[in-house]
Amino acid sequence: ARYRRQRRIGKIMRVVNRFLAYVLLIVIVLSMAVPLFWMAVSSLKTEGENLSYPPTIIPQKWTLEHYRTLFGRTQFPIWFRNSTLVSIGTTLTSIAVSAMGAYVFSRFRYRFFEAFSRVILFAYMVPRILLLIPIYRIVWSLKLGNSLYGLLVVYNAFLIPYGLWTLRSYFAGIPHEIEEAALIDGCSRWRAFIQVVLPQALPGIISTALFAFHVAWNEYLYASVLLWSSDLMTLSAGVRSLMGELAPASWGLLMAAGMMITLPVIILFSFMQSFLIAGWGGGAV
Repeated sequence: ARYRRQRRIGKIMRVVNRFLAYVLLIVIVLSMAVPLFWMAVSSLKTEGENLSYPPTIIPQKWTLEHYRTLFGRTQFPIWFRNSTLVSIGTTLTSIAVSAMGAYVFSRFRYRFFEAFSRVILFAYMVPRILLLIPIYRIVWSLKLGNSLYGLLVVYNAFLIPYGLWTLRSYFAGIPHEIEEAALIDGCSRWRAFIQVVLPQALPGIISTALFAFHVAWNEYLYASVLLWSSDLMTLSAGVRSLMGELAPASWGLLMAAGMMITLPVIILFSFMQSFLIAGWGGGAV
């Protein structure tokens, strides 16, 4: 009887724990989804309805006027293009350099490698606001001020240390036997890295690339300081200037801009989710 009672209590506790876990997950999802939903519906309301009190949840009159104004009367398309170029360029260059560096750290053993990797991680942990003035002076001395190339260099300076530290653990988890088999079969070190090691580390590369793209896409501090020409601004800095001109009188326009900034990131993460879940290295040995 005592054993049956313990089993019954254990079963009840498992059900309660699962229920609490689902409740917690629902609360987390709602806390993230509700602001996004409110931004979406506000971008489709008329300006009078956005300013009305009490506020309405579902638009009484659907309109795309804010999106037409955003793309027709502002420089939002130019800012979108600039952010796309900077984000893609930053992602590709940071992943290329980080992957090669992380492979070296994980496969070759030298005394100063461990200390060097810790210094790299420390460089990423330094608050960016403390480096603003030195970086501005460096970019200005390189004649890269008010240039997307300068912004690309700055973003890589922050994202490459993160990529090195993250990908190093992925490469270290790949069995050496796979690479040694390729070398025995006649592959060079470079060919084994490209054709054998990289496919096994693809989930880590994709997750690191998503993080790099997200940081470059949403970064505001350096974009607002290093770029001052309106036709060279990225989305974060451009929308800030838009807030100073039109947004206080047009909250619908600001919500439309927010939706157009958020939507590409949501689509990208949704598309890449299957690659992150897939076990590319399962059973390779």
